[in-house]
Amino acid sequence: MYDPIGRPRRLTRRGVFVGLFLTAAIFTGIVVVVVRTMPHPQPVEQVSLDELQQMIVPDATQTALIAAMVRSRLAARRAATPSPAVAAAPAAPGERVALCAPPGTPHTWDAVQRENAATIIQVGWALDVPERGQVVALATAMQESQLRNLGDLGARNDHDSLGLFQQRPSMGWGSVDQVMDPVYSTTAFYLALKRVPGWESMAVTVAAQRVQRSAFPYAYAQWETDANALVQQNNCNTL
Repeated sequence: MYDPIGRPRRLTRRGVFVGLFLTAAIFTGIVVVVVRTMPHPQPVEQVSLDELQQMIVPDATQTALIAAMVRSRLAARRAATPSPAVAAAPAAPGERVALCAPPGTPHTWDAVQRENAATIIQVGWALDVPERGQVVALATAMQESQLRNLGDLGARNDHDSLGLFQQRPSMGWGSVDQVMDPVYSTTAFYLALKRVPGWESMAVTVAAQRVQRSAFPYAYAQWETDANALVQQNNCNTL
């Protein structure tokens, strides 16, 4: 039916509903755009109860038994490894030799620090931990102790934290003598890391934090390049 010009039409219930729906949709779209464009802080890692139970530090007695097995495996490996003098035959004339050229480290590490790094890597071998896990362990020890087997620092000590990974006897990591033993403390770290679901696909700093529960959860990231380089250097030295 023809409506004369100027005569307002009354809104139907359907028209009111459609109008409200369109208004809500537009408002929702605006909110989504604003939220997506806002800067967001890094998410806090949420851990379920099941994950937390899996991450409980293994009993010190069990860890000591496994550490003893690690020592046996490392001793057998050393016995089976040829001495450097006979490890490789000289190249024949005209033969091309593949060179192992690992990357350098951004930071300088002395002989003691490199020896501790080698221990961490070798314990990883004995426990069948892939290179990714070795990098996580090295980055953790670099942050916690600068790859030094630290004893009690007196007033500067963080509670009762000790050793390469600054593990605390009071938190169940083991006795003072145990956490001060690089093979034992590294074994304990790897066992705890293996209990973290999906650690292999996590960022290095996230995997390390799941074990350590540090007050500075993202500090481990700064050592990832050094850790990768030391793993590669150690591999080149053992080829």
